[in-house]
Amino acid sequence: MASKPPITCHILDTTTGTPASGVVCSLFYTSVKDVGDTVEILSSEPFAMARTNEDGRVPGWVFDPDPKRREALRELGVVKDKSTLVWSELKQGVYKIRFQTGKYFSGKQKETFFPFVDVVFEVSDTRHYHIPLLLSNYSYSTYRGS
Repeated sequence: MASKPPITCHILDTTTGTPASGVVCSLFYTSVKDVGDTVEILSSEPFAMARTNEDGRVPGWVFDPDPKRREALRELGVVKDKSTLVWSELKQGVYKIRFQTGKYFSGKQKETFFPFVDVVFEVSDTRHYHIPLLLSNYSYSTYRGS
């Protein structure tokens, strides 16, 4: 089993220049549909969640523990190792991380324009995918990290 998950993320609060700790992040595997000149995301539910640590990072994910979801998790490369669900391989496809930015800023008694930020990205190989989020109350930026 890999020591770190194949998808990680972190958040920097650019209003303070510090890591954004305590932000709830949800990870989705989505299906997409070509519709003429657009691509639509079909509905999906998160298969993993985490909260950023004091360094603003998600070093690992907590997978949906519902036994009914085990087969779907197995299809995403998440397997049971002893009594723990772990990510053993990365499936290609379209993923989404939802960052709960509104809750983060309200906890700091600050207003924000974004109740959450969804970052949708395509996994096309088995390399590690790191998704950084540079965040302020009224803007954000992201990129493919390393």
